[in-house]
Amino acid sequence: MKVATIQDAWKEVNKIFPTDYEKDEDSSRRAGYDIYRHPTLNYYNRICDLGCRLEVLTGEYGETVTNIWIEAEVAEESNESGTENAAALPGYGEMLAEKIRTTTTDFSKITDFEKFLLDRGWAFKTEEALRAGYDRAWKCSRGILLTEDEFAAEAGMGISDFSQWSENTAGEVYNALAEFVKAGKLTASEVYRYAYHKWCLRKPEAIVAYQEGRDKWIVNNCDTEISEDEAKVAVNSEWGFEASRIKIIGTPYHQRKVYPSVVVTERW
Repeated sequence: MKVATIQDAWKEVNKIFPTDYEKDEDSSRRAGYDIYRHPTLNYYNRICDLGCRLEVLTGEYGETVTNIWIEAEVAEESNESGTENAAALPGYGEMLAEKIRTTTTDFSKITDFEKFLLDRGWAFKTEEALRAGYDRAWKCSRGILLTEDEFAAEAGMGISDFSQWSENTAGEVYNALAEFVKAGKLTASEVYRYAYHKWCLRKPEAIVAYQEGRDKWIVNNCDTEISEDEAKVAVNSEWGFEASRIKIIGTPYHQRKVYPSVVVTERW
């Protein structure tokens, strides 16, 4: 079923839901989205507010599912050349994130899923993509290593120019990182960051580890090869060490990323 507005969606809910209902605060907090049900009657009958749709579950065990999609009619206008312009509708994750921003009164009590939505919801156009993205973040936060396919999916997000990498290259990067995890030199969360920040996706051979302490390792995350002289100048500029006393071990890599108002220089 499709309707044009959220108000129309709730009107349809009232036609098919068998009882009165109210927000179930505990279930909503656990789920990360609003759930409505009758406080004492059939627990399995419920309404899930998923932003772009209302999911209505009825029947003895909630086995009858009705999705009420909210798809606003997009006004079309003809420009001078006769082509039509239509305003782009927001993606699934963006809609959920906006709802959290406008309805939450105490952000200290939001769930991990809601935090993820506020941070990255805009990047996910569909419910399926959002759930897969959150699952990847959830796994690594609990020390579970991503699979190679999950690593490639995370690394490929937001990349429009695939001439810079391929899934084969991402696989090589993943295999190198997985070996470091086995050796105790990296954690599952750190592997996730290689995919999220797109470190070394073009040059797997740049991923090398240096032992900094008895149980502490530094694993390179930069993939732009520079000369030894450039490396010494960069070290001198960053930390002030005398260039003539700097010794570069191995192939030096360096990468500067410029973000709005922020310049981050990563180690090599």
